[in-house]
Amino acid sequence: MTTSLSWLRAEIQERMLDKLAPIKLSPKQILLEPDFSGLNRRAFIKRFPGAQIDTILDRQIYRTIPLRIKLQQTLGRVLPNSGQLLDQGIPADASYDLILSNLSLQSRSNPGAWLANCHQHLTEGGLISFAYLGPDTGKELRNANLEGGHLQALPGALDMHDIGDALVQNRYSDPVMDMEYLYLEYETGQALYDDGLALGLISAGTQFHQFKVPAALKLTLEIVYGHAWVLAKNRGIGDSKTAYIRVDAIKRK
Repeated sequence: MTTSLSWLRAEIQERMLDKLAPIKLSPKQILLEPDFSGLNRRAFIKRFPGAQIDTILDRQIYRTIPLRIKLQQTLGRVLPNSGQLLDQGIPADASYDLILSNLSLQSRSNPGAWLANCHQHLTEGGLISFAYLGPDTGKELRNANLEGGHLQALPGALDMHDIGDALVQNRYSDPVMDMEYLYLEYETGQALYDDGLALGLISAGTQFHQFKVPAALKLTLEIVYGHAWVLAKNRGIGDSKTAYIRVDAIKRK
């Protein structure tokens, strides 16, 4: 997603904060993924005063110590010109009470692996919250370009039930999933085409004259929201009736 749609991430950021409003949470360490032009750090600082806030942008992780940002360390890298994130994970020594992911999960080739990695870096009682583009995003483009060839699928744009299952499989507790549709209307086919490229729905290299613009000049965005807690982190994986505790998690009184 390019900076031309940073307004969309900014809008989703506000909606995510609204969804977190009724949740009692006082995190000291927060990871926002990704950083983007238009990210309102002040909103997070107001909502979570005193928290250390890290944000990911391309290869770097930036640390905000209220109203001050400095380069902290290298995190990973982005595939050039593809828009797909390499699942290289959070730095091994990083630990967070809250991880928020804003319209990034749909670009990951393995969302389950990313959720598992986040679980490792969330503290006991920590929360993961995310929003991503669901499978109905850009359905008008598919209907207009039935011959294919100029469109590409978002690898992590899974049904919210699939992501909910992945949360349970990766030992998150009390997952909550919901979704909404946003509808974008355009004055020109060129503007719609530009947003389709920015969203990763149109294959890179496709020229405007090769692309069939939907007659209605509209674009549907399916926004899927989810959050879940990290509880009983030392409990091993078992069935629904049996809990297993790792030996190294047993402490003598």
